[in-house]
Formats: sequence, C-alpha cells, structure tokens
Amino acid sequence: MTRTERYARWSAYLFPPQTFAIYGCRHLKRLKFDNSLAALRMWGFVQNETERLFRARQLGLKVVACLGDLGAVPVIVNSFPGVVAFYPDCLWWAPFVQESKVLFDAASEQGIGEATCYSRAALGAFAKHAYFPDPDLCLASTGASCDDYAAVAQLAARHARETVWIEEPMRRDAPADEPDPAAVSFLVQEYRRVVARLEELTGHRLTEADLHAAVARANRVRRLTARLRELAYRHAALPALEMMVVEFGCLHHYSDIEEWTEVLEHLLATAERRLGAGECAVSPDALRVVWVTPPADPLYLSHFEDSGARIVGTEYVIGQALELISETAPPLAAVAESFLAASLIGTTRRRAETVLRQVEKNDAEGIVISGIFGGSHCAMETRLISHYVHEAVGIPLLEFDIPDPAPEVTGQLRTRIEAFLELLAERRAGPGTW
Repeated sequence: MTRTERYARWSAYLFPPQTFAIYGCRHLKRLKFDNSLAALRMWGFVQNETERLFRARQLGLKVVACLGDLGAVPVIVNSFPGVVAFYPDCLWWAPFVQESKVLFDAASEQGIGEATCYSRAALGAFAKHAYFPDPDLCLASTGASCDDYAAVAQLAARHARETVWIEEPMRRDAPADEPDPAAVSFLVQEYRRVVARLEELTGHRLTEADLHAAVARANRVRRLTARLRELAYRHAALPALEMMVVEFGCLHHYSDIEEWTEVLEHLLATAERRLGAGECAVSPDALRVVWVTPPADPLYLSHFEDSGARIVGTEYVIGQALELISETAPPLAAVAESFLAASLIGTTRRRAETVLRQVEKNDAEGIVISGIFGGSHCAMETRLISHYVHEAVGIPLLEFDIPDPAPEVTGQLRTRIEAFLELLAERRAGPGTW
C-alpha cells in the first residue's frame, strides 16, 4: 500500500473545529483560533485523532498506549512498522474542551477523586472504552514519574490487555550538566525490554537502522517546533493556543508522525511568510509573559491574549520532548539521554532555570504559573519556582490553580488576572505612573 493509499484509508481528515463543537466540544465555540489554512489543518488533524485511532485498529495496525513518560517511548514505538503510539495522558484536556465532568466522574468510580490531578480523566477514558480503542499494549512509566499519574496508570492497568512498566530514574543534576551514565545505562535496559515486547507484538526484528530513522524523524519534528517557538515567542507569528498544541505534538505527534511533520511545515511556512510581511497573530506590543505548567483549560491562553498579553516562553513540563536526540550515539542511549532532560524527574531549581532562560531571552515582563487542583507537583513546586525566579529577576509573578471545567474564566480569577496585567502595564510605563 502506498503512502497516499494508506492515508486515504486511515488518516484522512480536515474537518473544521465547528464540526467537533457540534459533536460535543462546547469549549471550541469560545476559543479563538488563528485565521490561517495551516491552523485549520492542524485543528482538523488534532481533533480527529480518536477517529484515526479507531480506523487504525480496523485496518489491523497495532495500537500502543504510552503513559507517563511524555515523549521518549513513542520514538521507540515509531521504529516499528504497523504500530500507532498515542498518549491517554492528553485526555486531561477533554473535560475542559467538552465542559463536562463525565471522565472525572468515571475516574471517581474507579477510585481516584477530586484530590488528584486532572490527568485522572485518562482513567475515566480507560474505564469507558470509548475514547480510544483498547490498546494492544500499554507502556507505562513508574519510578521518578509524576506520582498522581503513576496512580492513574496503576488503576488504568486493570482495564488494559497488557501493561509493561518502565521505571524512570531520578535525574542527578551534575555540575557540568552532563548525562548521568548510571541513569542512561538503567534506562537503556528498560528500553530494551520495551523493544523485546514490541518485537513479539509485531513480529518485526528491530535494527539499529530502524531506530536511527525513528530518531531522525523525531528530531525533524523537534527542529520544526523549535523554529515555530522562536517565530511565535519572539515575533508574535502564532497565538499561544496553537503553540501549546504544537509543543505537545512533540510527545506522540498525534498518532501520525509523517502527517504531523507536514502540518508543522505548513504552519512554519505561514509563520515565515508573516515574519517576512511584517504581520503578527498577536500584537507585538502586548505585555510579555512566560507561562509555567500547561493550563488544563486552554481558554485561559485566549483570555490572556484578549486582555493585552502575549506568551513569549513556556515551561509546560515536557522539556524532554523538546530536546534534540543525538543522531551519532547508539539510539537507545540517545533516547535515554534526551529523556533525562525531563521536567519532572529532577530538581525544581532546574525547572526554574529553564523559566529564567526564557525570561531573559525574550525579555519577559511577568510570569504566570497555572497550577492544577490536586496536582502534587504543583503544590510542591509552584512556590519554590516563584521563590527562585523572584530572587533572580524580581519581575511580577501570578500563581493560580485552574478551576473545574467552566464556559468562561471565573469572576475572581478574572479580577486577579486584570490586576496582574495592570501591574505589568504600570511597570512598563515607568515609576512616574505608579
């Protein structure tokens, strides 16, 4: 089957967001989308992922769920022919886009309630057997992974055909920022178990060439993403909502790396054209903000832009998915080394340093940290990051937790956001305006 024939049967898409709003994604009616064909193509592709996963199953492709590691294991899965990798983790946005607590309620029935991160929506999806086909295999992370999601994965395993657990080591912050050889060696052994199981599942004997090719494809996506981040955050060529989708595309490429690469190339051509023409998707004079931790409710990104701010940097806890993978080292070791840049397996100070680099690079005027109710790493890290960053640069910082799904930004948070942006505007205007 040629690539064209494969897409005609499996990965056809290009439905406008309105279609999915009619299907039940109510929040899409309130979000603001970039006015370009490339963005429309991106949204059609991303929103169509569930349907494409079910089509893949109908065509006999193996569907593999990756849980918790956020970016490394899909590189290995994508080395195998006839396999589709996806992240149930990303369903944590579904309750907000649908303005529905159905998945949260289903998770509560499984034993995880409101005291846990919104990622519990993935457990509800496993229990309902409706948001994705039952995976042929689950590859779930444990160890130094997010403890909330580790609990979700353990309960989700009751609904899975088979789960292979991958232990993640804690990253040692070496003075020279060099990879920890012991951690790399440990991860390589874990990844070899994954390879062995995937070989059994697919009947394909994996070669070094297969892995090198997969690394090169992943790096292509990461390089395109890096350029889009530069154009968006330095030159306002794309809005924050589309850019959050772009960054998270580095995790598993929305289940189709070849098509996602073409979507990114289309977006990049649009952003480059805007740069050359002096066009901007967001006012270049807007207040410059770095955003820390992805907002579970994407409406908040649009609200900030509507209120006179623009996002000029992010730390969405997926640093490992943005790192280039060495194309000269042995591929499993290269994947392991890139994963050791993970946002959540090292010290909070390292995360804060990532934020500071973006503040300095793009001359940010403020920082926003959007926490998650019940998210243990938010409770542990938010105040520490605030302390480190404030000590280093002293710019205003706004911390808040994203509330439960709602059709609009709530009154109290709206007031806090307005006050924060007023402060940034006064500081920009100078001491005489205070």
